[in-house]
Amino acid sequence: MFRFEHPYFLYALSVIPVLVAGYILLHYKTRKKLATYSEPNLLHKLMPARSNGMRIAKFILTLLSLTALIFTIANPQAGTSMEKGKRKGVDIMVCLDVSNSMMAEDIKPNRLTAAKLALSRFVDNLKGDRIGLVAFAGKAFVQLPITGDYAAAKMFIDRIETNVINEQGTDIANALDLAAVAMLPEESRKNGDIDKINQLTSKVIIMVSDGEDQFEEAIEMAEKVHKMDISIHTIGIGSPNGTFIPERDRNGNVSYKKDAEGNTVTTHLNEEILRNVASAGAGIYVHADNANVGFDAILDKINAMNKSSLDDVTFTRYESQFQYPLALALLFIFMETLLFGTQQRWRIFLKRLTRSWTMKTVILFITGILAINKLQAQTEQELLHIRNGITLYEQAETARKKATGLLDKGGEIDKRNGNREMEEASKKYQAAEEQFRKSMEKNQNWDKANYNLGNALYRQGRYEEAAKAFQKAAQQSGSPLQAQAYHNLGNVLLQQKEYQSGIEAYKNALRLNPKDEDTRYNLEYARKMLIQQQNQQNQNKDNQQNQQQQQQNQQQQNQQQQNQQQQQDKKDNGQNSPQNQQPNQDNKDPQKAPSPAEQRKRQEEKRQLDALQQNERRTQEKVQQQENKHGTKVRQEKDW
Repeated sequence: MFRFEHPYFLYALSVIPVLVAGYILLHYKTRKKLATYSEPNLLHKLMPARSNGMRIAKFILTLLSLTALIFTIANPQAGTSMEKGKRKGVDIMVCLDVSNSMMAEDIKPNRLTAAKLALSRFVDNLKGDRIGLVAFAGKAFVQLPITGDYAAAKMFIDRIETNVINEQGTDIANALDLAAVAMLPEESRKNGDIDKINQLTSKVIIMVSDGEDQFEEAIEMAEKVHKMDISIHTIGIGSPNGTFIPERDRNGNVSYKKDAEGNTVTTHLNEEILRNVASAGAGIYVHADNANVGFDAILDKINAMNKSSLDDVTFTRYESQFQYPLALALLFIFMETLLFGTQQRWRIFLKRLTRSWTMKTVILFITGILAINKLQAQTEQELLHIRNGITLYEQAETARKKATGLLDKGGEIDKRNGNREMEEASKKYQAAEEQFRKSMEKNQNWDKANYNLGNALYRQGRYEEAAKAFQKAAQQSGSPLQAQAYHNLGNVLLQQKEYQSGIEAYKNALRLNPKDEDTRYNLEYARKMLIQQQNQQNQNKDNQQNQQQQQQNQQQQNQQQQNQQQQQDKKDNGQNSPQNQQPNQDNKDPQKAPSPAEQRKRQEEKRQLDALQQNERRTQEKVQQQENKHGTKVRQEKDW
């Protein structure tokens, strides 16, 4: 598929025939004027270097370059991909009262502004539903046909004012009739087949009005609309007690609206008619106040309805092809610069080419085009992906906050609902990530896309990828998101316990935005966590060293015990061996028996020897106990 992004620029091509006619006329007048001075043959001899063909060629190249530039500005685009998808939702048509009574200030800042702000928040909370807008007063007209483009819906809501309808009043019946017809598909509307509306998805009409100056057929019309399976909800905005309608002049002076007789007009909220319309349409009535306009209660009703599949949505991705006509335009301009209106020799030609101001102008022009091409704004498709991603991210944030609140309550039902909301938030974050990545298919360094991508990845717990995205956004010098990117990068590094790098990121953020108190607080927190981390590392190192020292001491004790045991075994073996036993030096003399004195002497010596051996064994046991107690070998001197 092929199209022009800005087709209205193609109307500039109409200047081409005008230029051709002007050139022909100018050429004819020039020849006629020259003919008054001399005959054609003599004129050729007087100006031999003159060339009409070169002049015509230069003019044609100029026209071609102009045509190519017009095509470049119109931006030709080629379709590169087709995407199909299904949506489930409800068709919603909002009927908004824009009569003068909606300017009353009993709802701050006034009824109409409060309704518009609440309606914009309502659009932000829709999920797959389509929405349209009917503005009405004494008459009604479709301000926005039913659509799934929420950005366009919010734009139309913001632009609506009381001056869009000149005829004053509050014709609720007309608004309901027009809203019901606007919800029909195009073919059913052309054929007048109203019954086909029942074959479509669920439908809702939301009436926002103060109920003033109602027509009698409003309830009858509500019953008729409800027979087409359309529910009608009403929101009464204003005070039943009544208030005045302010009017401001150009200088800001305030006066109050008066009727034809000069009496000050008082506007009252007519709740009765709005209740009856809601009852006839099987809907609910909500009274708006300063705290809550009432769309939240209606949104709960809509979400509880059966959401059928809407028609397939087909998206075509277009890529700009402006660079091709731009290249042709530059080529034609360059060629036109090389040609002259006279027959020149190459030497003169090169000399004039180097001195030609036209050549310098072309070079400057090409340089400017390249700079503009480098700094060109993002395409409409990329911006659309960014907007869709931001919308999905905001919806995910809402679901996550709701889930956190439910999980904090602690009940089983709340826990189940909280987990369901958390799963929904996770899906939204993933969808937002996909949109942000699509917006960077051509420019991977787009600061806005990288910043939002980092936020989506951070919420999914993918900290390494989030850190890379924030770094790309922070590296774009002059970006308005640079300080925020550094701040969020610091948050990611804190989650990874890289406190030193996080401190540097926070410092960079403060250099760009010194007044950011959140960044300053996070910086101090990161410093505190870094100190704790260093203390913990030092403590772990000391514990490790103590353990190693204890192991070494234990090994030394075991080695000493083994050595002591070996020495003891050697001593025991030495006492029991025959060569170490004390020999009996006094051999018996068989020829001579010992005297009694000698026998007593021998017994006394034997007793002393046994006492010495017992004393030695007790000393060895004391030494062994001392070594086991202190882990060191004690030298014990013998006391005999």
